[in-house]
Amino acid sequence: MMVLSALALILWLFVVPMGMGLLLQRLLPTTKKTIGINFLCGYILSFAVFEVIAIWCMIKIPYGAFRKCTIAFASIEGILAIMGYALKIWEIQREYDKNSNLFYLIFPGDQRSKPEALISPRTDVRAMKYQYTRESLIYWGIFAVILIFQLVMATIKAPFDGDDSYYVVESLLAQQADVMNTIDPYTGISTVLNVRHAMAVFPLWIAFIAKISGIHATIVSHTVMPLLLIPMVYLIYLEIGRILLGVRQDMIPVYMIFISLIAMFGNTSLYTSETFLMMRTWQGKSMVANFIIPFVVWLFLWMFDDCRKPGFLWNEETAGGARIVRNSAWVILFLLNMAAGIMSSMGIVFGTALAGLLSFMLLVYTRDFKIIPKAALSVIPTGIYLLIYYSIGKL
Repeated sequence: MMVLSALALILWLFVVPMGMGLLLQRLLPTTKKTIGINFLCGYILSFAVFEVIAIWCMIKIPYGAFRKCTIAFASIEGILAIMGYALKIWEIQREYDKNSNLFYLIFPGDQRSKPEALISPRTDVRAMKYQYTRESLIYWGIFAVILIFQLVMATIKAPFDGDDSYYVVESLLAQQADVMNTIDPYTGISTVLNVRHAMAVFPLWIAFIAKISGIHATIVSHTVMPLLLIPMVYLIYLEIGRILLGVRQDMIPVYMIFISLIAMFGNTSLYTSETFLMMRTWQGKSMVANFIIPFVVWLFLWMFDDCRKPGFLWNEETAGGARIVRNSAWVILFLLNMAAGIMSSMGIVFGTALAGLLSFMLLVYTRDFKIIPKAALSVIPTGIYLLIYYSIGKL
């Protein structure tokens, strides 16, 4: 039984999201087609799909809503993952016919630099193979030790939090009673949908993982989620560091050490994002502070980085050297705004507000008025969520 549960966790927490990420990977430029970004995009798509299915089941299905939500979500996730892997296999076979390096398709930057590429004024040397020094490898080892220590402590020393009496119990009720926010976790009495928590279905996503793996929802929340979500947050900060450090990519492991130490010693109050990351990882408000907001920051750093060096990157990267804001970033931002609703009502407001502010700054910097409709389209999920909140409040 334990082996089957472990295999189910591997399938639904790693294999399936990676397949879903391959669908979005087709939109990304070559230097963004990394394993880490693919994994993050897979989860963004997964959260967005679950939000749509969960809200529909919760509002429209009076009985057995969670069981039907589980079947529908598992089916759609499976189909999307299979499509992603199938398209990737087809792409690899097509590139193989052109005698391309298959490994490079999955791990960009690992192809050896050619002399003509190095002397080209349009070459971004950051996309080439970078040989880390022994010192840098030692720093990576230190970061790995810190990360392992954090994961171990988050698992074996998981503190009890008062909010667990609501959020974790909500996951448990969905798993065992087959309901979706229709039983009050404090009293066990049937109730109407709570306006504040109805849209924030992250506890129900945890319940899906618990149901599909056969593991108690409390164990999934306190043990499995930190092992998944903490490394995922560090993946976002890693991508932020790749942009901020520019040509000093050898400093990334030092940067990651500082980020991990700040996270570990950031418990200066009950309300810091670091406290939520290490002690309340499984709560939606923690995901807003440590996943949604940093992800928004990374997307806009990517957009600023793309348009500030025209003529420096490969033609494939900047459409022949033109200053552009890549549409793929806006597509991911659209899905991220969909995913923000799964975490917390605060994620809908704060994530959209931050995206709006950064969009305005990007508009001022680029003077490209095409940014306005793209930014407006990217926040459509927020408007829909607010209308649903208003509708539920009227019930």
